[in-house]
Amino acid sequence: MTDHPPQRSAAPIKHHAGIHSCDEEFLTVMVPFLRDGIAAEDEPDPVAITTPRKLDLLREALGPDARHVDFQNSAHWYHGSPANSMAIALDYYVTHAGPTGGLHMAGEPLWSGRSPRQVGEWKRYEALATELFTGAPPDLICLYDTRVVPPDVVAAARHTHPTVLDRLGVRPSPLFTQPAEYATRDLAPLPEPPPEAVGVSLAGDMAAARWFAAEQAKARGMAVERADRFGVAVSGATGYAAAQGLDSARLLLWSTGERIVCELRTPHGRITDPFLGFRPPGPEAGPADGLWQTRQFCEFVDLRSGDAAEDGWTIRMETALAPSG
Repeated sequence: MTDHPPQRSAAPIKHHAGIHSCDEEFLTVMVPFLRDGIAAEDEPDPVAITTPRKLDLLREALGPDARHVDFQNSAHWYHGSPANSMAIALDYYVTHAGPTGGLHMAGEPLWSGRSPRQVGEWKRYEALATELFTGAPPDLICLYDTRVVPPDVVAAARHTHPTVLDRLGVRPSPLFTQPAEYATRDLAPLPEPPPEAVGVSLAGDMAAARWFAAEQAKARGMAVERADRFGVAVSGATGYAAAQGLDSARLLLWSTGERIVCELRTPHGRITDPFLGFRPPGPEAGPADGLWQTRQFCEFVDLRSGDAAEDGWTIRMETALAPSG
């Protein structure tokens, strides 16, 4: 089994890194971008997603034009996992895009308070945005304020965005890396499961994984409704395996502190699409549709695959036993 990512058109990728180091540079980047969106025919109001302080700066700088901009607090967009944020962005785009699909969207992701592992996931999120919107009509800019964003995050932005938009205008990023290459760069092998992990063999009945995962989660203290959702999330992985023609696999599950981990291992097959499960279900059912729900529920979903079909592949799903906050 080989999972091929969908073919993309050759249309330009309008996904810019808006790197700035002061309020003046922020406005120099944002005001023309938003005014371009306001002036664009067959487009709705552009959307600006940033901190409340910067939203106020934009309102003042735009003057009367501010009434044509949809101002959004970045804290309402960039919470949860990258998959959650992508779902919000895609839903907004589908709901608001104009007749030709055009829309100017500017967003400033939040980086403070994230663990190193979370930061790595959010860096890959930017590569994902380039992948999903390649050949599509929207004009996107992601904002990076060097006063508050760590240097390694700013450096990553130059790899995940095809272009940089600053006071000099739009220009190609010389460090841009193709999304699939960036997303799989420096992926280390997953740590081995602990000795206390419990397992079940799935032979001819992939659906048994849902019940097993839900019951194990309840036994480890997860609330009933949340545990049932965890079972659905795990079944997204086993459903994908079944759709690839696999009729056997191994499920391992363990918990550490306040977190639960479930891993699906297959005896053969390959995964070559690092963005598996990030694309929302379409009008026709697809083999990876369940993995969209997996990523919406689980904070981390790690994919690993061998170089040959006989090596098999692994999907590891991890989340908190209880919701945060």
